Amino acid sequence: MRLIRYNLTFAFGILFQLTYAQVNTSHPLSSYGIGEYNSGVNAITGALGNVNSVWIDSTNVNFFNPSSYSRLSKGNTLLSLSLDSRFSFYQQQGLTEFKTSTMFEHFSLAFKASKRTGFAFGLKPYSNVGYEFSQSVFTGLDSIRYTYNGRGNLQDAYLGFAFAPLATKNTHLSLGANVSYLFGFVSNERKSELVGEDTNPGGLSTDLTRLSAFHYELGAHLEQRIGKRQSLLVGFTMNPEQGFNASIESNLYSSANIDAPSIYDTVFTSVRSGLVRVLTSYEVGLKYKFYFKETKRKATTRRPNLTLAFAYKVNQGIRSEFNATEDWTVDPSNMLSFGMSYSPETRLFENVATLKMLEKLNYRVGYYQRALPFTANGQNYFDRGTTFGIGIPILAQMSLSSLNLAFVLGEKGTSAESDLTEQYIGFKFGMVFSPSNFEKWFRKRKLD
Repeated sequence: MRLIRYNLTFAFGILFQLTYAQVNTSHPLSSYGIGEYNSGVNAITGALGNVNSVWIDSTNVNFFNPSSYSRLSKGNTLLSLSLDSRFSFYQQQGLTEFKTSTMFEHFSLAFKASKRTGFAFGLKPYSNVGYEFSQSVFTGLDSIRYTYNGRGNLQDAYLGFAFAPLATKNTHLSLGANVSYLFGFVSNERKSELVGEDTNPGGLSTDLTRLSAFHYELGAHLEQRIGKRQSLLVGFTMNPEQGFNASIESNLYSSANIDAPSIYDTVFTSVRSGLVRVLTSYEVGLKYKFYFKETKRKATTRRPNLTLAFAYKVNQGIRSEFNATEDWTVDPSNMLSFGMSYSPETRLFENVATLKMLEKLNYRVGYYQRALPFTANGQNYFDRGTTFGIGIPILAQMSLSSLNLAFVLGEKGTSAESDLTEQYIGFKFGMVFSPSNFEKWFRKRKLD
């Protein structure tokens, strides 16, 4: 009980921090629209190239596909947390810069209610904005420095449900939905100042976008066992077109000292209401699992398995509808993902006493490539990366708890050498807490 109490206290502390967490992106292109989408915030699928729609099992809270909640083990409530860090190296026309970013990403609690139903709730990021860069321009008499920075994120507080109309030993069909409340803000600022002046005269322009709305997403999957050693899973997720209420507060200031906000003079201010329309997005994927033949080793038996996964995701873009202002748009984008996982032993609990350390781990690799909705000088931006990681089960109390590590080596840019490029190293740390076999959470007790 003491361990569980500590875990729950830690989890709700993380939940509090999530609301105020630093964004996990620092790319200037996140200034477009409502920021960069979070396409892989789970440390498990993050190590598998972000194959989010099909990585479904009883040890993982997959809130990307809400139909996964019906696959949880009865009595084994799962509490999932994640931390993401990125180290970015920027380069453009001989100029380089290094930046880091870190955030707590998600909190999720999932449990199975009956043989065919499952529930989940939590908080997960929807999109992020985070950047800061500057440039200096010589006007002939003076030099003016322009500084651009942005911050903010949109959070998704969700409640999910899944129902399996078909659940047999060999076939499982499940449908699910997440209903959530989307909220947050995005701030973009542009500051100009005269370089070399003692008082730093200049101006500041700010745009603050607030957004809030109810939001929903759908998911489905079908898994079929093929003989004794194979299974095939088809997964599908969809975010239907939805309109989110939004407002933009714009301000323009001038000052004899741009570093002293208390003496700013307001030149212009306005608040405009409108709608941000996020068009339909969907993901479809396949997962194939193969169980190798049992191998004898002294007095024990090993049952390794290999899993291959593929996913394709499409975002059709964003449209804005604001009064008395020019609408902005975000173009369509897509992503291809591949993942592979290898487990030396399928039945960990049965052979935990005889397994060596490396035989208890789960090994994961993956690759992804995104076509981003941004262009520069007529060239489309891409984002591609190689991922790898390990899953470390916590078997001391015979539970489904685990630690999951994911790493990514990625590159973002265009085919033109003169455009901005980003090379990054990412690290994800995920924790899944679950009660032991002899200590269930939310247990129904009966009196004789």
